[in-house]
Amino acid sequence: MTELREAAISSPLTLSDPRVRAVVVSLGAALLGLLVGALLIRIGGADPLAAAATVLDAGFSCRPDRCDLLNTLALLPPLGLCALAGVVVLRSGMFSIGQEGQYAVGGVAAGWVGYALPLPGVTHLLGAILAAVLAGALWALVPALLKVRFGVNELICSIIFNNIAILLVSYLISFPMRADRSSQPFTPRIERSAQLPVFDTASKVGVGVVVVVTATVAVWFLLFRTTWGYEQRMTGEAPAFGLHSGMAAGPAAVRAMLVSGGIAGLAGAVQVLGVNYRVVDGFADGTGFNGLTAALLGGLSPVGALVAAFAFAGISTGAVNGLQVQLGIPSELGGTVFAVMIVLVALRPPVLRRWQEHRRRTTDGTAPPTRPSADAAPVAAPDPSGR
Repeated sequence: MTELREAAISSPLTLSDPRVRAVVVSLGAALLGLLVGALLIRIGGADPLAAAATVLDAGFSCRPDRCDLLNTLALLPPLGLCALAGVVVLRSGMFSIGQEGQYAVGGVAAGWVGYALPLPGVTHLLGAILAAVLAGALWALVPALLKVRFGVNELICSIIFNNIAILLVSYLISFPMRADRSSQPFTPRIERSAQLPVFDTASKVGVGVVVVVTATVAVWFLLFRTTWGYEQRMTGEAPAFGLHSGMAAGPAAVRAMLVSGGIAGLAGAVQVLGVNYRVVDGFADGTGFNGLTAALLGGLSPVGALVAAFAFAGISTGAVNGLQVQLGIPSELGGTVFAVMIVLVALRPPVLRRWQEHRRRTTDGTAPPTRPSADAAPVAAPDPSGR
């Protein structure tokens, strides 16, 4: 067993490795998406190379007088956590896109505890985070139970619950939770004891970065180094195998939704407690959907999702501060590029399947079956008597 493990570790990575193929296809999708964006910029009359340089400079550069990378790092924690939530639920075979609603209710729960409950010391911050995690998990529990008990489609149910969450949050911060003497719908400012510490007050980069990196390691360990994670992945990737191995799909689906909802709720807490310091109307501005996009671009890998979320945050920051401010190009172009990437990533399974079939035929030396020509002479059946 030791020799086999050492051989597997020392074996070079090639295109025959499914992990390498997944990375290659994801990188190809990203490259094609960028090429589509370059084409749109050219159609708009601008120089694609200059636009790309502007986006990279405005999203990832750091100079002594100005560090735009800090703005990207400030955007990373909620986006990365929503991406991890998507990885957990999709890996388990549940196609739920409810991260947006779970993010919203988690943020509201954290904000309410932050300004309404006078807890002492660090327990105030921990209580607000715990409230957000529980709120996100409970919001995901209902679609999970509807799926397991009544067979309700989780995709449709999660979309409906997203809308309910957004409307509910808007009502709460517009009426019962609205700050006194405020003309705008937002809650009172949370107490300092419930605020996440920051490293840079201008960009609001703080402990949220540590939280998302720690969560990435935890999700990776949970999915790939524990029996629980193995069961979750098998029920999602090979449900027939999981069923015959005694793995119950129903409880696995509920567990996945609870963990995913809790992580998405944590993302809402990081945004409210570490950036906004209050719940404002519309704070759930597509972060959950963008996180799901990053999860897909990252190949449903925790580390890949974090890298994709970082790229998404940088390009989004660069699109606003670079394309729109400096070049006058609409910042929505960045979203268009990522939408193209998602479509291309969705094509990965059939592309990989065709590539594997082609490789198998090449290795075996067999040609694909062809349809006989209409002009070909019919082949006579063999004589049973042997004559």
